[in-house]
Amino acid sequence: MRIRSVSSRATGSAVQSRASASALSSGAPPALPPFREAYGVTGALTSGVDLLRGLAMMTGLDILTITGVTDGPDNDFAAQANGALKALENHDLVIVHVEAPDEAGHGGDADGKIAAIEAIDREILGRFRQDPRGIRLLVMPDHPTPVRLRTPTPDPVPFLMTGPGRGGGAPRFTEANAAGTGVFIDPGYTIMGSFLGITA
Repeated sequence: MRIRSVSSRATGSAVQSRASASALSSGAPPALPPFREAYGVTGALTSGVDLLRGLAMMTGLDILTITGVTDGPDNDFAAQANGALKALENHDLVIVHVEAPDEAGHGGDADGKIAAIEAIDREILGRFRQDPRGIRLLVMPDHPTPVRLRTPTPDPVPFLMTGPGRGGGAPRFTEANAAGTGVFIDPGYTIMGSFLGITA
């Protein structure tokens, strides 16, 4: 999958996950390198999605248990943000996965998708931007789920990298602005190395 770039000068502190169910099938689990071995940092995940929690376990990421984190619109966005910020006290990186916008897309619920994105912006990103540690932020969807189609599509997704050492890019975090930058990360799984400043 190709990933489009959008950057800004804000500060923040979390990472949205990218995972693919296609790597998993019945039988033996695939061999995945430990996250710390692959990237040289410790990490944790908060998600209400069992698939992502399973991938985290397979790569040695700590799984955060935060009361109120679900895979739907009832997710406690503020608790998820606060738990992630707390986890940064003893982890180099925390992956925050929020399923609510995707679920609204599958349900064809445009108002629900907008509400979920607004809650992420207000309750999660707002808290991250106010954190005094000046930590980096990578924000991205794992895939598009257009409300009109009610299913994921293979289109490139926008991303935002911000914080110390980051800046420039598009003026807004939208698919159209991302496409206008002409920046693609392909293959998409290399985005973590780019975010962490690791070159292949």
